[in-house]
Amino acid sequence: MTKAARKTAEETKKQSRLCNKAKKPDKPSEKRKNLTFEDLKRASIDWGHSIDNGDDKQRKHIQVQGKCMSKCTMLLADGSVTPTYNNIQSGHTSPPNMPMEVVQARKEAGNAKRSVTHKARGLGQTHHLEQTTFEALLDVTSLRGVLEYPWAPDGVSVDVALRCADTAADAYCPCQLKASDTTDGGQFDFNLSKSNMLTKYAGRLIVAIGYKQGDDDQLSITQVFVLSHADDMPGKSLCPMVHPQRKDAFANNRFRMDDDEQRKLCRERILEGMRKVPHHTLYETFFSLEVNRNVSKNHKMELIGLKHIYNALPTNTTMTLASDKNKTVDFHIHRAEISLGISAKTASLDHKKPDGTSSGFWFEKGAAPDHHKCDWVLVVYLDKSRTIVEGFSAIKGSAVYTDDKGETFGWHKSGCKQGVHYTICKYKAWELVKAIDIMLKPGGQS
Repeated sequence: MTKAARKTAEETKKQSRLCNKAKKPDKPSEKRKNLTFEDLKRASIDWGHSIDNGDDKQRKHIQVQGKCMSKCTMLLADGSVTPTYNNIQSGHTSPPNMPMEVVQARKEAGNAKRSVTHKARGLGQTHHLEQTTFEALLDVTSLRGVLEYPWAPDGVSVDVALRCADTAADAYCPCQLKASDTTDGGQFDFNLSKSNMLTKYAGRLIVAIGYKQGDDDQLSITQVFVLSHADDMPGKSLCPMVHPQRKDAFANNRFRMDDDEQRKLCRERILEGMRKVPHHTLYETFFSLEVNRNVSKNHKMELIGLKHIYNALPTNTTMTLASDKNKTVDFHIHRAEISLGISAKTASLDHKKPDGTSSGFWFEKGAAPDHHKCDWVLVVYLDKSRTIVEGFSAIKGSAVYTDDKGETFGWHKSGCKQGVHYTICKYKAWELVKAIDIMLKPGGQS
């Protein structure tokens, strides 16, 4: 038998102190004062929310929610709602009047922590499958050919704009897609909460697609959930069980794709849901900040350039936005039989001086997934206020996305760049057609 080592005098004293501390009663905590309607209203205004001025209307809205005051939302002047008091007070949601640099710092810190946790648990998202799963859904529900579905720009709160193919009116249903892997005996996680549907996804048709990927990477659709309003979601988030043992709260929104009748019902629910949500023109659906209320500062700048390109294209050239999000190619331009993948980048000043001049320009390349599909980079120059397009440049994708693994691409204001055998010309905003013609010309830059 092995004898345990005797404790030292210091270890004995430490254990005695811990035991005595554990026996002492806890200090009674001060009870928090109940939050009143006036407290909630004052806090919402202090945080920068433009709330509806009707107190009776606000009280009725709170009463309908049936929750304690700190878990309730308030009505905004534009008809949407605020985040809950608890969410802002705890730091989960940023108030509108928080400085952008603080918001960005908090996001980066939270994203870094979340990324490390997901990778450690093997949960990191490896593919963005919304586009692939939606295309597969169109086939299994026989909606291909029935719906037109132009893809929206990256960064807005719409993934795809839906319209019946036999409709002539310029009126589209904004649709947000969600995808989640199917695990036997587990549950889906579509990363969608009721709070999302009341705020950034308000007025959206939500199509959440459960999929399964086989050993041969063949993807199949298993279950689909269709929601047109926050009231369609039972509970706080869309995390239904894959195979519930009995009829669950999601039964009215669940459509199983292994049954012909269920596929038909899913098709009808999608068409019905499209009629329930507000419609907008295609331009508004893609670019309006009233339709897309939750757009980051960087994406707002990118939209300025995309809007200008969308409006200024010559009549013999068309533009389609990329269906694969978070990839290098942002859109394609088409003329006759030619189709090119384009990456749009906003130029920043290099070595900016106090008088506003600089030695050149640069932009971030980022991770650039699938950069081999990028034929050209269309650089957008903005004015000092960063709100108006001043000009464009066209640079071959092969010159930007080389094997140097650099995170940025820069060039001198004269248009010279080591490794690029042509001058990077800067065209005025109204000369966009010249940059487009260069990209579409056989051989490109000379």
